[in-house]
Amino acid sequence: MKKLLIIILLLSVLSSSVSAQIFGYLGGGLGATMPQGEFNEYTKTGFSIMGYGTIGMLKMPYVQLRLGLQGVFFEHDDRNVVFEGYPDDVFTETYTNDLLKATLGLELSKRLAAFEPYGGAGIGIYYFESKTELKDPDGEVIASNKLDSKTKFGWNLNGGIKIFMFPKVAFDFNLQYDIVQDLEQYSGEEVVSFNSEFLSLFAGVSIPLGVF
Repeated sequence: MKKLLIIILLLSVLSSSVSAQIFGYLGGGLGATMPQGEFNEYTKTGFSIMGYGTIGMLKMPYVQLRLGLQGVFFEHDDRNVVFEGYPDDVFTETYTNDLLKATLGLELSKRLAAFEPYGGAGIGIYYFESKTELKDPDGEVIASNKLDSKTKFGWNLNGGIKIFMFPKVAFDFNLQYDIVQDLEQYSGEEVVSFNSEFLSLFAGVSIPLGVF
């Protein structure tokens, strides 16, 4: 009986969505992610790539559901190390930090001629990886450590503007701000935990999917 009720519910949602006429966008872009606050003490600005999809109903044309994906590859941090007893040998300690995230939220937008400003907020799942490598004076890796942070939940703010230069393609300028609690990463030989905030700026394209 429960399965039958679930099937009926899914069919009713599907039929109402079809009758409501669904529209959406697919988009993506490249940009930079800049750590803020305490996060900035341990991590440098990184290269970032993002993609997203939105879906809405013509009955509520200004409200859409947004799913976003982002990968951040922070700039390597190289530090020279000299060990006791080897004053003439300079070793290099390299810190590498990467971040993957997936976000889901609501977005408000309004088309004004060739421009469509938008903004919204949502929640996210964040995965952070921190790695250190010790290289000898010849550049060979002689030791390494990898720290996989547990999956964390956070908040995402999102805004930007689409500029329609062509009927089916828009330039998309996007800004995102994320807040994540208790991220862990290496600082020297220690593992530090802190609240992370970072700002991402993107330039890319957005493609309307039409009404279906």
